[in-house]
Amino acid sequence: MPSAKSYPSSPGPDFEAFLDKSKTLEGERLAEAIPKAYFEPRVWRGLLGFFVSYALYIGAIVGVAYAPHWGFYLPLYVIAGLGGWGLHCIAHDCGHNSFSRNKTLNIVIGHLSLLPLLYPFYSWKHVHNLHHFHTNSLEMDTDWRPIPREMYKRMSLGQRFVYMGTRTWLFWAGTINYWIVSGFRPGFFPKKDMRSDVRRSIAFVVLASIVYFGALIYFTGLMGFFLLFFLPWIAIHTWFSMTTLMHHTSADIPFLTSEHWSTNASRMLVTTDYRYPQWLLFLTHNITIHTAHHVAPVVPFYNLQKAQAALKEAYPGMIREKNFSFGDLWWVIRNCHFYDLDSGYYTDSAERRAVVPRTASSVPNT
Repeated sequence: MPSAKSYPSSPGPDFEAFLDKSKTLEGERLAEAIPKAYFEPRVWRGLLGFFVSYALYIGAIVGVAYAPHWGFYLPLYVIAGLGGWGLHCIAHDCGHNSFSRNKTLNIVIGHLSLLPLLYPFYSWKHVHNLHHFHTNSLEMDTDWRPIPREMYKRMSLGQRFVYMGTRTWLFWAGTINYWIVSGFRPGFFPKKDMRSDVRRSIAFVVLASIVYFGALIYFTGLMGFFLLFFLPWIAIHTWFSMTTLMHHTSADIPFLTSEHWSTNASRMLVTTDYRYPQWLLFLTHNITIHTAHHVAPVVPFYNLQKAQAALKEAYPGMIREKNFSFGDLWWVIRNCHFYDLDSGYYTDSAERRAVVPRTASSVPNT
């Protein structure tokens, strides 16, 4: 990555305004704005979310198995993906120990929740924690980090295909790439205890896969495996990729070198929270209320709306919120490709600075 002391080389007024806002948060104890009661988990509520998401996932797969016509498949895969994504969101709480105060229960529910993704729980947890520690750091973030165009040109053909593909027409496979890179590679992790954790999670996933896939293929054949596991798995990753891409990718959110990066700014200023209808917030366990989560990861998912309201009251104008639209997603995958060494923001594939469109759905910094 570029030298931490050199970029952006020609910051504009928008970057300077971001730094000014960042400085106002220096020394602030952001999480203290959230009432302590919101940090307390209610296990029954977490388990309700776990069972609702599994019911959605399994129910949609059963629907595919008995569908009278293939025309039913697409909506059922959307539902299966939603159920599996909801399960990931439950594992997300388990990984932050906000599901319960019982470490063993968090580990058990976390492993079970990530089975539809075939994601070893500890592999995901340790990578995700790196994202929290280094959100929008140009050198260290693990999620959707852009690179300069010149670095892209020095990549191999395969690396360029993955990088550009997962930011454009293959955006839905972005998290599949993360799964390939870190999911089954204990050596990816720097600490011995991390590698031991990951090996145990891998062993669990492999054993469960042998049992489940063996039975699935025996009773339904390879076509059954494709229809009843593989396509739902793709659908979950589509929800996963779309959500995480939109959280931290925008033409008006900079990635920061260590010279400019700060903990509080990474928690409060670089996340876009997308407003969903209440029914979708319920089924995705408030995952798009993401600023409050970055400020206080131990807040359980069902308290995030209240935690977010408390932060907005304490720090008006600091939280970015927008109404979700597929138009925004389409705009991001067409325009946000590379890190601009001059401005610190995104450029598109033609090296033009990406400029945020003014749309009716945009309500930034509310």
